[in-house]
Amino acid sequence: MKYKRLMLSALITLMLTSTGILLDQSTAHAGWWEDYKNGIQSFTELPQEVNQLKQNYDQAMTQLDEAKQNMQAFRDENTRLAEQNELLAQTVKQLQQAEAERAASARFWKTLLFSAIGLVLLWFVFTRLVRFGLRRR
Repeated sequence: MKYKRLMLSALITLMLTSTGILLDQSTAHAGWWEDYKNGIQSFTELPQEVNQLKQNYDQAMTQLDEAKQNMQAFRDENTRLAEQNELLAQTVKQLQQAEAERAASARFWKTLLFSAIGLVLLWFVFTRLVRFGLRRR
């Protein structure tokens, strides 16, 4: 009886274990198959991703070349503007010198004119005083 019981419990244990393994194999098999399919799919999508990366790289290089060209254009424009600024600075300096010379000339002629008028007035006053002095004597 003990032998039968032992055999019966071993048989039940074996059946439960085999049922669990068989049920577990189908899900494991499906997971393996899905993993395999996903691996193949991701492997076949790799060239597309590589192509996308290449396109992004080419686009970035194109933008970099455009930026370099723009930077060179800005440098050329900056050089041209610096030369133009130098010419304008020289012109302003010349105009300031001409204005200073004109102001000096105007000051000279104004001084000369007022001095001449002052001398004439002084002569007139002096002659009047001399006449007045001579008459008084």
